[in-house]
Formats: sequence, C-alpha cells, structure tokens
Amino acid sequence: MELPYGPQNSPVMRAAKTALETGNADYVLIWIPEESENTLKNILEKTCCIQSINKNMQNCAIDWYFETVNRLQSANRRMLFTSLKPAGSDESPRVLKVEKAIDTGNFEEIRSVIPPTHSGDVKQRFQQVMNKKNYPVNNIAAGRAYVSAFFDFIGYVHNLTSEIPGNGDRSKKKTR
Repeated sequence: MELPYGPQNSPVMRAAKTALETGNADYVLIWIPEESENTLKNILEKTCCIQSINKNMQNCAIDWYFETVNRLQSANRRMLFTSLKPAGSDESPRVLKVEKAIDTGNFEEIRSVIPPTHSGDVKQRFQQVMNKKNYPVNNIAAGRAYVSAFFDFIGYVHNLTSEIPGNGDRSKKKTR
C-alpha cells in the first residue's frame, strides 16, 4: 500500500529513511541547514548503533532521528519559503501537488493549477528542476543546488497561482 502524498511521505522523509537504511547521511543532508550537518550525522550514527545493539530501544531511537530530521529541515524550509504555508495548515495543497510532480517527474500533475498562458514558462522551469534532480548522492553541493531549485520552483508556482480566482487554498478565508 502506498502512503498518501503528504508530509510523512515527503522527499525529506524519504531521504531520511534511506539515510537510516544505508547509514549514509548524504541522502538527507541536502535538506537541512549546512550548520546542522554534524548534529544530523551524530544522531544518525547513534540511531544506527542503537538499532544494531539494543532492539528494545530501536523504536525510540528511530522516532528521535526522524523528529530531529523534521525539526532541522523545517527550520531550513521556513527560511526558504515562509510565505507558502497558509495559516493553520501544514502544507498548501498546491505545494503538495508540485512536490508530487517533481517527485514523479510528471509535469501533467500540475498543469491544472497553472494558468495556460504561463504553461510554457512553468514547464521550462520544471525541466530545470528535473535536470538538477539526478545528482550523485555524495555530492552535497549538487544536492543543495537541487533543493534550492526545488524550493524556488515551488515558490514560483505558488506565487503564480495564488492570484488566480478559484485557485486558492481551501484553508484560506476571504476577508473583506
């Protein structure tokens, strides 16, 4: 069974899971601030050790690891695009849709939320993100360039579509 697309199945959490499974922090480091790299590496190492030594503590260690990844990444994400999340919401539906399109590499996933007059430009920007997506896992600089392009694209689409009548997030309330 596939998880619904959302924060628990976000690119960051999938990268954190892969890092935990392989013991290679490089999978997730690109999503967190550079100054937090050592913190994450230490937590990953401790979690991997606990997994192999003490099966009784395994779930606590794994929860601790994922909570830390989420906290570090959230701090980074807020810095990159604080205006994208509607008040009282974890994720904008458009943001989730754009993340899924990037994940699948399928531009058609977002065609319905962009104005037809901007389709060519958005598709070109989408392709630029896709070109950066397949970086070598141990090349943190290339990974961070992808993450930057990822958030720039999400911000661009969000700003482009937020002014379209009827295309707003359901969580937003109209004020007069």
